[in-house]
Amino acid sequence: MKAGIFFLGFLTFLLTSTVPPVKAQGQGTGDSVTATGGAGIRIGPLTAFPGMDIGIGYNDNLIRSPTNQISTPVTVVAPYITLEARSGANRYDLRYRGAFGRYRDSTNDNYNDNAVQGNAKWVFTARSDLAASLEYLHGHDARGSTDRPLSTTPDRSWQAGGSAVYGYGASGAKGRIEVDGGYFERRYTNNLQNTAISDRNVASVGATFLWRIAPKTRLLFQGRYVDYDYIDPASTQDSSDRYLYVGAHWEATAKTTGTAKYGYSRKEFSSPGNPNQSGSSWDLAVRWSPRTYSVFDFTTYRRFQESTGIGDAIVQSRAGVRWTHAWNSRLSHSVGYDFTNDNYKGDTNRDDNTNALGLRIDYRFRRWLKFGAEYLYADRDSNDPQYRYRRNVIMFTIGATL
Repeated sequence: MKAGIFFLGFLTFLLTSTVPPVKAQGQGTGDSVTATGGAGIRIGPLTAFPGMDIGIGYNDNLIRSPTNQISTPVTVVAPYITLEARSGANRYDLRYRGAFGRYRDSTNDNYNDNAVQGNAKWVFTARSDLAASLEYLHGHDARGSTDRPLSTTPDRSWQAGGSAVYGYGASGAKGRIEVDGGYFERRYTNNLQNTAISDRNVASVGATFLWRIAPKTRLLFQGRYVDYDYIDPASTQDSSDRYLYVGAHWEATAKTTGTAKYGYSRKEFSSPGNPNQSGSSWDLAVRWSPRTYSVFDFTTYRRFQESTGIGDAIVQSRAGVRWTHAWNSRLSHSVGYDFTNDNYKGDTNRDDNTNALGLRIDYRFRRWLKFGAEYLYADRDSNDPQYRYRRNVIMFTIGATL
């Protein structure tokens, strides 16, 4: 509680610091809040972008079960607001988003999620800048989304922490270095007989060196260290992850923008009973824009994930593609496919493959009002039959901004 009060106080100070008035921004941070086209409301030195999304639909396998499936209508209400301020080249924003889900035929799975995030970017000189972020959220792990024993209600938790990135090197300079760090705490608040062992503190530090080899292309060399400290004395999951990458970052080159890096990863456990793990790792995100109104996004990565009840760790490999196309100024669609492999390490040989397909259509009736329909399909195959499932979700949505 004290951490939450301190955090909210910091955000208040951050956004009420003396800054000159700013003009309302139709497109600001680029998130879902301002991307919907809100005109913004002036509140002293701040500009507010409020809105709300409402979804009504149907989920035919709520808890991702191969048997005894729960099918139920669902309603989700998601209000949000972003407050933005600028002072010269410096930028500040405070974001809130809620998600309140109600299941007609499974009320135990209802949830109330809230997230607050504050962001700031300071430009000290042409060569020096700092970006910082703090967040405080109450969320949940939906039943069936982890490997912990199934309880009668979702596993609820809070998370608080922050991260920062300091960069040195002008935008047109031959070289640039970025140093980052972060610290987050997560604590579960119910079903403690199963969830307490997952409480943890996570600290990370990293450095990236960028070397320009063409006007819009840079080589990158990156190292990262992540430390996981589990609170429960009975836990044997304390560990550290190490990543070393080499790759490239390019901007608007032949209609593409992206980052690609490949390297080596290693997870070392504090407990001698948990064998260390190592192997190759990669991360790629490429956007291809053959037309201004038609965009393809390609992503793939391989990295460690923390265990949620089975094994010591999970090596997750994922690849996906998404096509977003605007047919005209009102009608657009997005269709995507993802494949995920989860390879469990430790005292298990479990291996999962998940195929996921999503389709969304949006119609902008007015600048401030949008209607949509979305279909999501997931199929997980596993060498352990009890973790196989198929699920279909359909949602009809309405989004409104000022």
